[in-house]
Amino acid sequence: MRSAAAIWVLALALAAPAKAREAEQLADGWSFRFGIADESPAAPGYDDSGWDKVVVPHTWNRLGNPGVGRDDTINADRGMGWYRRSLCAPAKGKRTILEFDAASIVADVWVNGTKIGRHEGAFSRFRLDATDALKPGCGNVVAVRADNSKPDEGSATWHVVPLSGDFMMFGGLYRPVTQLTVDPLHIDLMDHGGPGVYGHVAALDDAQARVVVKTRLANTGAKRAAASVATTILDADGRVVATDSRKAALAPGRTESEAQLSVANPRRWDGLADPYLYRIAVELRDAKGRALDRVEQPLGIRSIAIDAEKGFFLNGKPLKLQGVSRHQDRYAKGWAIADADHAEDMALIRELGANTVRLSHYNQATPFYELADKNGMILWAELGLVNQTAPKGVKDTPPAMLANAEAQMTELIRQNYNHPSVAMWSIGNEVTNWSWKGLTPSNPRPLMEALNTLAKREDPTRPTTMATCCEPMPGDKDERPILSGIADTVGFNLYLGWYGKGYVAEVDGLAAHLTELHKRFPGLPISLGEYGGGGAISQHTDNVHGGKIMNVSRPQPEEIESYIHERSWNQVKGLGWLYGAWVWQMFDAASEVREEGDATDVNTKGLVSFDRKVRKDAYYFYKAAWQAKEPVLHLTGKRYVDRAYRTVDVRAYSNQPKAKLSVNGREIGWTDCVDAICVWPGVKLDAGENKLVAAAGSLTDSAEWRYAGRAEDVHILSGTLTGAVVGGTRYGSDNFFEGGNGAPLNRFRREIYAAPGSEKQDPQLVVAGASKPELYRNYRTGVAAYRVPVANGRYRVTLHLFEPVEDAAGKRAFDVTVSGGKATRKVDPFALAGGKLKAATVTLPAVVRDGVLVIDFKKVAGEPILSAVDIVAE
Repeated sequence: MRSAAAIWVLALALAAPAKAREAEQLADGWSFRFGIADESPAAPGYDDSGWDKVVVPHTWNRLGNPGVGRDDTINADRGMGWYRRSLCAPAKGKRTILEFDAASIVADVWVNGTKIGRHEGAFSRFRLDATDALKPGCGNVVAVRADNSKPDEGSATWHVVPLSGDFMMFGGLYRPVTQLTVDPLHIDLMDHGGPGVYGHVAALDDAQARVVVKTRLANTGAKRAAASVATTILDADGRVVATDSRKAALAPGRTESEAQLSVANPRRWDGLADPYLYRIAVELRDAKGRALDRVEQPLGIRSIAIDAEKGFFLNGKPLKLQGVSRHQDRYAKGWAIADADHAEDMALIRELGANTVRLSHYNQATPFYELADKNGMILWAELGLVNQTAPKGVKDTPPAMLANAEAQMTELIRQNYNHPSVAMWSIGNEVTNWSWKGLTPSNPRPLMEALNTLAKREDPTRPTTMATCCEPMPGDKDERPILSGIADTVGFNLYLGWYGKGYVAEVDGLAAHLTELHKRFPGLPISLGEYGGGGAISQHTDNVHGGKIMNVSRPQPEEIESYIHERSWNQVKGLGWLYGAWVWQMFDAASEVREEGDATDVNTKGLVSFDRKVRKDAYYFYKAAWQAKEPVLHLTGKRYVDRAYRTVDVRAYSNQPKAKLSVNGREIGWTDCVDAICVWPGVKLDAGENKLVAAAGSLTDSAEWRYAGRAEDVHILSGTLTGAVVGGTRYGSDNFFEGGNGAPLNRFRREIYAAPGSEKQDPQLVVAGASKPELYRNYRTGVAAYRVPVANGRYRVTLHLFEPVEDAAGKRAFDVTVSGGKATRKVDPFALAGGKLKAATVTLPAVVRDGVLVIDFKKVAGEPILSAVDIVAE
């Protein structure tokens, strides 16, 4: 029997780092050329002297820029890109493995002209054995062809998931490439890109954690070899807390070794509260005790459960998952991002107060998983299967596509199995989107059932999930397939207030909609997989209800995004059975199918701008709503500097109970901050410059706004969400109205997943006879009144009108009454203008005695209509 001291010495020896595995990152020395279709660059003697010199990670694509239209920095080319560099062979008797953390989409690799393998899939690590193709010395040539062609029939990518998506498939060696040198006896490197070491907690209580560690071993030699496998668990300080050592007789090929270890008094990985990490170290030694290989992996001792009625549980305690979705790209870099970029993203997410991230919609880089482990962030990890389960026009999933989806699902799970941050495996996102839109037939169930079965077989310890947008919703009557219930849980992607009829008021039905789904699927844990709206930081509105949302077009005022998030979160936060909600999305991201807001090829729904330089107002709403440790105060609308109206509602976000406001030193007063929102209604700005200062507790925040119009004049563009300067006069977006709906005269109708060239543009209608055409590009129908705050006095009110629909006089008529005046009867835009789509005006005097100028509309025939209002003090 060994003494305790002897055991300690033995454990230290087992934990001593082995030097046998060598890793050299192949970052520089690469030559690159895009567009060569044949395989001639694979030849070792090929002349690449004229190629570009690049550093890996690298992508040839760049997509997404501010402004309308692509700028001259953009490269959206899809096709074949070639990479070449030299390689040194290791000492004789060693194996050389080339490790690619990702290559998009299909990668073929040659060494010295010999093809050593192919990988199909843009998001996962793969390894290829280059040993037999190498020659002694450093004159070896590796050539890689990365092909991100669109999945057209006959292309190398036709069956590789995802076949489509609302994101750019950047091409290239966009994650690191590493040359690994190992002994013929080693921990398996050919296990779907996984570490070869897989640990899970089999039993857990306060006294003890039982940890099972499975190690896959490889013997690439010709003979059986004797070896030993030492498995050690180390705490965060590097102290050994459990060990297991066993002998192994390794026949040529691959085998498995399993160890069961006990950790006394385990400290749990407890999310943001205490993301405590142990480490698993597995060491392989030969019969003489010499170290051959060593792999370390994270171990978080924790339990996860999801209940359909009670929600998400971490270590037996309820935890409401509140977080964001994240794409991996960024402005000017695409997917070729550095560790520092991952760290910045995580820091921004932590600052927000989120406790979970959805890795949308694919396997992301290892550094981000590691950051999640260390920061206590719960992850939704997802397979890159989006929109469709078969090529366009095909109903059933082809065998090749099924095999590829299963291969990528296996890679996702094995490569990330040991990360305690991963709470669930997603088998896909919105996979019936295209069939729902009528773009292709679909039979998704067989593929989704196969993927769920695979995920449960690979990892029985975690629940599965999927996100759906396109099943029949409450009130729908159709025969779309229902996939909810295939996975253990489901996330519904719901954009009420954004996609729909086009008005933000729809957002108020979100909680009722979710509750109806909860009733429809009893026993199925439900989350809100995506929600949100676009926000362009250079576009602003005075009233979010003023017009129709251009959800895949322009404009997309920042205030719309903020309002949708305010209303959404404050509805769903109290749904105790809803186990999680993920904002779409944390950062603006590149998408070839987007022309919206104030950018091109950018999905503007991020809480933070594409370049990470601007936290939008909605970011601060969530920071105020979620951040418990840090006091928050943020005045909204700072980027809306030149104000159209003197009387405004001032808003701030804060987690403090009250806040006060001053304008140019003039005290406005205190207001309650309810649900993280503080509002000072009807604040009057001074003419010229205005400095607004908000204070709450020890915090202050300020904004600088400007009102440059005449002191008491008001100019309104009816039916629109954005104002404009027209003929030197600043018009505000529609405001101060009661009733009705705003609409544009010409709306760009665009199907974001339609075939190129098939988008339908409305005929460009023009209102004739308008001296200022900008006043007739939008309109409000069904308006009941305008109640405009102004100083007491006399005014001249001009109403701008036109008839957009009716083709004869008498079909639309209404009475108009303004403050202090008599009713003007039967105002008929068609009759006044002499026809349809012709400009007309009505000018009326007004007298204001109570600080509000009222314009009342009374329906006679059809709905009252208005395109602009001028209120000018006399």
